[in-house]
Amino acid sequence: MTVYHLENPIINNDWGCPKTMVELYGYQNPDNRPLAELWMGAHPKAVSFVNLNNKQHMPLSELIANEPVAVLGPKCAKKFTNELSFLFKVLSADSPLSIQSHPNKAQAIAGWEKENIKKIPLSAPHRNYKDKNHKPELVYAITEFHALNGFREYDQIIQLFNLIKGPKLTPIVEKLTQSLDSSGLKSFYYELMTHPTPSELVNEAINNIKQRLNANTAPESLKELWQLALDINSEYPGDIGVLSPFLINHIILQPGEAMFLNAGTLHAYLKGTSLEIMANSDNVLRGGLTHKHIDIKELLHTTVFEPKKQNDLTLNAVKISECEQTYHTDVDDFKLSIITLESNTSQVACTTTSAEILFVIEGAVSVTTEQSTSITLNPGQSCFISAQSKVYHLLGKGKVARASTPV
Repeated sequence: MTVYHLENPIINNDWGCPKTMVELYGYQNPDNRPLAELWMGAHPKAVSFVNLNNKQHMPLSELIANEPVAVLGPKCAKKFTNELSFLFKVLSADSPLSIQSHPNKAQAIAGWEKENIKKIPLSAPHRNYKDKNHKPELVYAITEFHALNGFREYDQIIQLFNLIKGPKLTPIVEKLTQSLDSSGLKSFYYELMTHPTPSELVNEAINNIKQRLNANTAPESLKELWQLALDINSEYPGDIGVLSPFLINHIILQPGEAMFLNAGTLHAYLKGTSLEIMANSDNVLRGGLTHKHIDIKELLHTTVFEPKKQNDLTLNAVKISECEQTYHTDVDDFKLSIITLESNTSQVACTTTSAEILFVIEGAVSVTTEQSTSITLNPGQSCFISAQSKVYHLLGKGKVARASTPV
């Protein structure tokens, strides 16, 4: 076999939406638990299983380990040390995720080794580094998807904070006005994150916003942003992360739009359902809006303190065939394409030199390899394709997400 149905684990984080994956894909959820993330890949935290011909199941990691060169392709096996280079997810948020960033490769290796020397168990809640990998990621919206992505430009940050500041925030904001560069932005963020009474800063800003809204003196262009801060504060009252929308770009992706977040980008996902593809890693440094471990020192170490322009946040799709469009990034770990088949008789041939995972966003599609293996996928179902396939064919009507390693 060179193509396998996948059985994928679901992570029940408390910010997850209990309904969306049920409504879109028919997943079972009798206990109405939050269905936050569906993981497709071979990461040890939550590995997918492949269905074999004899109806037995095998962890995807074991399938790869048995024949890494054949399954991954020789170039990928060599470059990524016989491991699948990416992790593919469906993410469905009903409330905000933590403010976070991810390490680059050198930081991940150093952090992994440092925590190993300290003998911090992988399962320990205060462990930051679960593996030695960086974690750039690409998000493709399935529903309308709300997020924070990258620092705003300096003048925007100052303007937004000037409108909500009071006696406690004023001296912190004034320091930023005197140092409009990366080091000034880092110092500004550090002062916010390490303030002895962060709830007082947040309450000052929230009270000022409420007064302006009640007096109907709020700038029309800022009402949505101010309401976002109020909503976040209702979820995490007094958390310093409540001020993040005034620091970080607010972006709303429409279905079919995508954005990229490189390692070191401060961000948070707020609500909506998306596909998310990333390097094969679970390294997360958190800075608020969470009940999980927060490590300010490590967050500051891994975050890149450079503004991102609002207009640069979304990725443009590049058409590579009549049916397929892709999203280019600067990373070697993953590639995401979207294949659209317009009718039940639509067919497309795909050539692969690496292992792939296909996920059906909508419709029904059959996957047939040159070795005459054929499976049918319905919405929400996925399959793993070995590099041994070389060529496979898709037949049907629907939209398919194609995750692979660029070689």
